[in-house]
Amino acid sequence: MQKKVIRGVALLDMTVTLPFALPFIAEIMILIISELDRWLGFYTPSGQFDIGPLAMMFVHIMGVLGVIWALARLHMVSLYLARMDAVARLAVAALIVSAIAQGATPVLWLFVLTEIGGSAAQFSVLRRKVISPPVAHQ
Repeated sequence: MQKKVIRGVALLDMTVTLPFALPFIAEIMILIISELDRWLGFYTPSGQFDIGPLAMMFVHIMGVLGVIWALARLHMVSLYLARMDAVARLAVAALIVSAIAQGATPVLWLFVLTEIGGSAAQFSVLRRKVISPPVAHQ
């Protein structure tokens, strides 16, 4: 059960961060977030969604790091990595909440929910010490 939850959270990370790692697809994802913002009636000023090359570089870096981190957790399931991920998710959720408080689209609450949900899921299985020590794959 532990391994399934930890791998499931990592797989979710992979599906959410991979599009942001890829040029052109990341831009489409940002447009989708912008359209969702309008569809839900938030009408966050469009300037919030104008992203230049420097900002897109950071979006792609976030995506690449998210994919690599997810791959590491998929291939080396360990309590240590799951604990690190669960704590990091709370920090990321706080950063997203801070961005929303500063005027970013409320659509980002969906990301806050996935971060807190992934953290809660992993903390719930971390209480059981069942997983064997991690073995690095070559």
